[in-house]
Amino acid sequence: MALQTNAQNTYAMVGIREDLTDIVSLIDPQETPFISNIGTGPKPTSTKHEWQVQPLAAASKSNFQLEGDDTPNAATATARERLFNYCAISRKVGSVTGTAQEVEVAGIANELDNQKMLKAVELRRDMEVILLDNNAYAAGGTSTVRECAGLAAYVTNTDFTGSNLYTAATGNGADAWNLTATTVRALSLSILNGAVQEAHIDGGKPDMLMLSPRNKTAFSNLTLQSSLGGAAQIRYNLNGVRPAALIGAVDTWLSNFGQIDVMSNVQMASDSATNNGEDDTAYLVDSRYAKLCYLRPMGTQELAKTGDAAKFMVLAEYTLQVDAPKAHAALFALA
Repeated sequence: MALQTNAQNTYAMVGIREDLTDIVSLIDPQETPFISNIGTGPKPTSTKHEWQVQPLAAASKSNFQLEGDDTPNAATATARERLFNYCAISRKVGSVTGTAQEVEVAGIANELDNQKMLKAVELRRDMEVILLDNNAYAAGGTSTVRECAGLAAYVTNTDFTGSNLYTAATGNGADAWNLTATTVRALSLSILNGAVQEAHIDGGKPDMLMLSPRNKTAFSNLTLQSSLGGAAQIRYNLNGVRPAALIGAVDTWLSNFGQIDVMSNVQMASDSATNNGEDDTAYLVDSRYAKLCYLRPMGTQELAKTGDAAKFMVLAEYTLQVDAPKAHAALFALA
């Protein structure tokens, strides 16, 4: 088998048009499960956003009274707690030259609009990581930025069993967890149950377990191992139409204290450029008591043109409101 003599062939041809599809694939993950599940809270009216929490007096096992007893003076009222967080400003800046806007690009109708969309997606991913970070708030100043506290700075419930040397956050956003002397440990149903129990005792009902992809896999593995007391692996067949499928994932966990949706948060992954320990963290969130509050909702602002390019900024000013810190729980330093 050989090429015919003097036959025109593609290896010698000049001017073959390129074959480029009109589809541009966005390959990086853009899901933001935490922001998507907690909802939006009230609009702040100041850069310092405050809210109140009303705790109850501890239950008493000695509340027995004499028949006909005179009513004594009222007991001291349980004081409300006043919590706050600062509004942070996050932004993404883009620019497209006049020429880049005019040339024809495969799969892109308008380069400027496409860049604005991409910057908005990137900003939302940044916000997801910021809101989950083990970071205390910062008031900022004329030469320092304001920072909002992440969820971890409001969480105090965890499972302290084992040799872990956590120094817990105060739970008001003012400080973060100190994990420098912590001994790592593997994710287990035992420590997850311990953390959920702590939140349950304090009145919370976590309905969302958020894990990095690595720990989501670990969770599915340990719950599917019957030797660990978990669920047996399940195989099913759809009326014989399709081959039997092996279920290797657990997306809902019926804990001792309620049903919990189990989800992977890819923004917590260890290969994320903005990850700062979230890959080793598991969050148990009561979605009723966490809100994203916008002082300025995410929007695009056209910037002054200083040359042959259109410049823009996608910006948001926002904070995290944790209505009832004790309703949540977290596990850190998961090996």
